[in-house]
Amino acid sequence: MDNTEGRPKLMPLHLLEELTAGFSKNRILGGGAYGEVYLGEYQDGVKIAVKVLKDVLDLDDEQFEKEYRNLAILEHKNVVRLVGYCNETKGEYVHHNGRLVFAEKARRMLCFEYMCNGSLDTFIYDESNARNWRTRYAIIKGICEGLAYLHEKLKPPMYHLDLKLTNVLLDENRSPKISDFGMSRLILEERTKKTNSSLGTLGYIPPEYINEGLISIKFDIFSLGVLIIKIMMTRRDGYFRSAEMSSQQFVDLVHMDWMNRLQAPHAYSIQARRCIEIALCCVETDRRKRPSIGELVSNLSKTESSIQIFDELRNGADHQV
Repeated sequence: MDNTEGRPKLMPLHLLEELTAGFSKNRILGGGAYGEVYLGEYQDGVKIAVKVLKDVLDLDDEQFEKEYRNLAILEHKNVVRLVGYCNETKGEYVHHNGRLVFAEKARRMLCFEYMCNGSLDTFIYDESNARNWRTRYAIIKGICEGLAYLHEKLKPPMYHLDLKLTNVLLDENRSPKISDFGMSRLILEERTKKTNSSLGTLGYIPPEYINEGLISIKFDIFSLGVLIIKIMMTRRDGYFRSAEMSSQQFVDLVHMDWMNRLQAPHAYSIQARRCIEIALCCVETDRRKRPSIGELVSNLSKTESSIQIFDELRNGADHQV
């Protein structure tokens, strides 16, 4: 089976029905406003995630083709890869005005690589992962690098517009991959857009969008800040606690928490402190004060240099003993 490698391939409806056991309820991985996601499995054990788009989206063939092209170009280790698609019209009997009529129904689906460790919210609220700072940091860095690809490597840039815990998936190595681009748009100009459409998820939406309907590249940065705070706080109410105190108090609280979890005041807790400071910059009310994704990745890399120096010094001391 080679359809999980290379360019996304056209996949016939009958094949997807076979892979998902007829789109069985037992195969549902999740879902949302844009459709249900099913587990598809080949006979050789290879798995894919099949997203069945809802009829309410009212996409025509041209619009679906555009969405497919937007997703097909994405190629980054921290972005979920599209492996296939289906766009077929199937005739079937449906109820209309109290009687059965024969109608043609479009069946449109997008198929993605399967992420065996599920979404990020499952990982961060698992008590067994509470002390695992290195993995949490790697997840933060991976999300930032994925977003940097969307914002700065793609021409024109792509805004995700619904970055949240459930839209970050983890592979077999717990590497993060940004998923669910149902709300994303290719933005052709750099200037801020204004829209009346509904975007994002409550809690991750920046104030300028709530108050004025403004969309800019800083929309995703605000959502990223919320995401980082949630990753660093093992309690589900962690983000809301940040609103109850000053920024300095919240930074001190998170830093002390990680010092206790790591059981020693060393460079990793300093890295955790810097990460929470970065997150708070991302959720600034004034979008102009939020950093760019490139600046975020650069700042994170600087914390890694400090960790490297710390590890080298510690290893040197161990050899001398």
